[in-house]
Amino acid sequence: MSIGPRSGEPGVGAERTARKGLLSLAGARRRFAALPRADAVPAAGPLLEELQATLRAIVPPARHRILDGPDVRGFLAEAWTWLEVLRVSRRVAAGAARHGVRAGPDGGRAAAEARLFELVARTQHLVTLVPRGRIDPGFPGRCRRFARGRLENAAFDLGALVLGLRLARPRPGSLSVPLWFAEDAEQGRPGDRIDLGTVCGPTGALGIVLTRGLGRGGTHHASPRKPLRLEASLNGTRLVLRRRGRAPVIVAGAGTPLHAPDLGATRGSGRDRRRGAALRVVRRETLPGTTILLAPRVLSGRRRLRVLREAPGLGHRLGRALRIVRVAWPEAAREIVRRTRMIVPIRETGTVSYSMAARPGISFINVTGKSLVDLADDLLHETAHHRLHDLQWGTDLLVRGPETRDAQAFDSPWRGTLRPLHGLLHGAYTFLFRAELFRRILASRRCLRLSGVGLRPAARRFVRRELIREKRMLASALGDLGRASRAGLLTPAGRRLLRLMRAWSDDLGRG
Repeated sequence: MSIGPRSGEPGVGAERTARKGLLSLAGARRRFAALPRADAVPAAGPLLEELQATLRAIVPPARHRILDGPDVRGFLAEAWTWLEVLRVSRRVAAGAARHGVRAGPDGGRAAAEARLFELVARTQHLVTLVPRGRIDPGFPGRCRRFARGRLENAAFDLGALVLGLRLARPRPGSLSVPLWFAEDAEQGRPGDRIDLGTVCGPTGALGIVLTRGLGRGGTHHASPRKPLRLEASLNGTRLVLRRRGRAPVIVAGAGTPLHAPDLGATRGSGRDRRRGAALRVVRRETLPGTTILLAPRVLSGRRRLRVLREAPGLGHRLGRALRIVRVAWPEAAREIVRRTRMIVPIRETGTVSYSMAARPGISFINVTGKSLVDLADDLLHETAHHRLHDLQWGTDLLVRGPETRDAQAFDSPWRGTLRPLHGLLHGAYTFLFRAELFRRILASRRCLRLSGVGLRPAARRFVRRELIREKRMLASALGDLGRASRAGLLTPAGRRLLRLMRAWSDDLGRG
């Protein structure tokens, strides 16, 4: 096990995580097939079968990257969560304590309700499902209906991924998948676009957009009032998109280098061609010189997240921030490019950046008022979270139990609040990367200036001050992690990681 890119090792076994992903896909397929008719998601089974067949036809390195990315792991996290919510909500409705739901003092229904609340509380939808702050008689029914909707949405996302894979890596045989337009801020997706996964083929990552009212730059997102459904048919490299009551949109040679420059679409009749196609296959924006996707901005409002327009020039600024990392710490820059699949710019007061284990490789970064050093810091910080999430996907670092998962029992020197052990571990790990980056930036001032991303005196003072602060915070956090280790809360793999973190911190102290 390695601590990070400073050692030059990959750190996380791609083959191991890929095997786990394949096994989890097979398990999800069985669970979907076992759903009762009232809760069935008919599209899920055939799409999972097609995904498994498509993955088998892809060479191992590319297959591993797909299985380890946000498309597959995001689907699995969503599917397993809401399949379990669906199962337990049926138990609550039946009022019986059966296999997998432990009976409590008030009988099976009370135990099942407690389990259902626990599952929902781990998602971001607690307020939606418990609007009055307490469980009422309608809680199980709301959970069941909501879970079915989430699983149906996940199946449509899965269909888009399968189509994207087949376009990026064509293989014999035809394919037909249902798609729909639906905004999803968690994936930086506006309501007038269908993202065909984060897979980059010969023409990059693709999407299908509604072109009504698009400006010259193609940045106007006029989301349809109701989810608009499509049927996408692929035969070789010929893609046909069909909407009810409209002539089909045909993309000849979709996804091939020969037709990539325009990715144009033609309509079935002359009249339709004069009006212009309402659908178009587009190449999604990436950071210059990388395969990292750049999503439109996301605004955090009082009630929900909203996807806005693309931010002009943001890709260039993030590219310059990445150059700072590349000059000061080349191994860390390679780690950013390797593990970051997409950046979602956010506008939210008081938020710096964040990521989610259920969306590996997607970095949510508040870009408002940020300097290039701030953006470089955010890019690497979220990459460190992705790296640790990847490690935890295949290895238990903490002993399983409420003491490590839920108990707010450890001081976080960065937040000034109590945090669970999992949060403290992530904080110490990711801020080690920040401290190392700042140390290297100070040591690379001349190279940075020659590369056109030199730091002004005020920026250098900021970096120096923050490095001193990080060393103090890390000493406190690593001390608490050491006490947790002595209390038996870390697994052998977690203790090895802690030893490496301490050694890295000692190196920083001597630097």
